[in-house]
Amino acid sequence: MGYLEKMNDAIQYVEEHLTGDIDYDIISKIACLEKSSFQRMFLVMTDMTISEYIRKRRLQCAIMDLVETTDQVITIAMKYGYDSAASFTRAIRSFTNQTPSEIRKRKTQVHFPRIQFEMVMKEGKMSMNDKTIVRIEEHYGEKVIRFDVDCMEPETEAWKLMSEWCRENVTDRVGRRYLGLAPKGHHPDGKEHENAEEHVSHPYSAMMVLLGEEGQQDTYCGKKVEDAPNGLFLVNEVLLNQYDEYGNLDMARSMMKASEAFMEFMKNMKGYDFDYEQGIFYEEHIFSERWFQEGGFPDGFRMWVPIKKIQ
Repeated sequence: MGYLEKMNDAIQYVEEHLTGDIDYDIISKIACLEKSSFQRMFLVMTDMTISEYIRKRRLQCAIMDLVETTDQVITIAMKYGYDSAASFTRAIRSFTNQTPSEIRKRKTQVHFPRIQFEMVMKEGKMSMNDKTIVRIEEHYGEKVIRFDVDCMEPETEAWKLMSEWCRENVTDRVGRRYLGLAPKGHHPDGKEHENAEEHVSHPYSAMMVLLGEEGQQDTYCGKKVEDAPNGLFLVNEVLLNQYDEYGNLDMARSMMKASEAFMEFMKNMKGYDFDYEQGIFYEEHIFSERWFQEGGFPDGFRMWVPIKKIQ
């Protein structure tokens, strides 16, 4: 996948400049991303910020110098960007619970290697390093309540209705599964995608998957109980890292980018194919309490694409 090669090129730049200045703008350009997009993408892919990664890599290299050379502590400190032995000692102690002199005496080894981004296919999952990016999920017999709209900016309206209903009726609203669906697509009139804020009228459904006994009645808190999406799905973590020319998060382009991982997965996974007859995909929105109180973009996003087993 092309973006992994670019991310690895960015890491190569970091490695070559651990003892000098590191320009975050240059890192982002190498990765072919805006700086804010690169920082978000790196965080999602590694569970740490790029600044934290650089700091730990420098400390790793500094510890190697302490063990393998006789250079003075202040010389090593300045080599890796610390302006005093005291600040270097504090950083080393925070990283290892030891002082530089103790590390040198004990020849302490710390393992924080360079990151290498790679995709691994195993047991029906595609992982980036140790983080699952694409997986197969099977869903049958689940129930949902839903809010259906057909208007301008239907996604905003449907999720607004869902949020208001949840605040009134559900106390454990965080951690549930919320699915969105545009049954006729986001551009039923055939227009091409332009940006994340375009105004296009079309139907849209926002759904909350019910838990246990919640789905055993005809209604739940005044809403009709309906069948949830059933079958096999390829589920992909969507990196919200695409922006339009005005700097606004572009959800649609982020989803388009995520589809590359679907295609890569299906090329390598035998026995399955996309279920083209359904012709739709679902959007799983991940909400924190912040979203229910303030609205805005979801805290996470997944795509569900129907698939089927083949002979």
